Amino acid sequence: MGKIFQTPFVDLVIGTGIYTSGDALGAKQSFPNVGSKGEIIGIKVIDRDSEEANLDVVFFNEDINGTSDHDPLDFTDAELLTCVGAVLVDTWKTFNDNSLGVEDNIRRPYWAPGGILYFQCATRGTPTYTAITDVLVSIAVEN
Repeated sequence: MGKIFQTPFVDLVIGTGIYTSGDALGAKQSFPNVGSKGEIIGIKVIDRDSEEANLDVVFFNEDINGTSDHDPLDFTDAELLTCVGAVLVDTWKTFNDNSLGVEDNIRRPYWAPGGILYFQCATRGTPTYTAITDVLVSIAVEN
């Protein structure tokens, strides 16, 4: 068993209009300092608005242009060559006025030469968030 590291939460900086399933949820983001190789073992998503819309987190081992928030997620062929994989977050814990999405035991291997994993999210529902800071993402890696 290697060293396990939980990244700080990254704010997706999303829009407040109605999303369509398949839209980019925020712009491309990154998790720095994850090590050059390892496994993604878990994902946590904080939903401060309790929309609980399922979402894909798509990972890349190189920097990409990505897709603008609210546009249909559309990676180039070259960007997909650097794709590590995608994980669907569809398990939600509902609290009074917010929610937590958690996916454990992912075991998605990655190789990131610069020690940075880039990612972009896609909604798999039609949420309408009330603030641009409503969705945050963190991953756990083992290396």
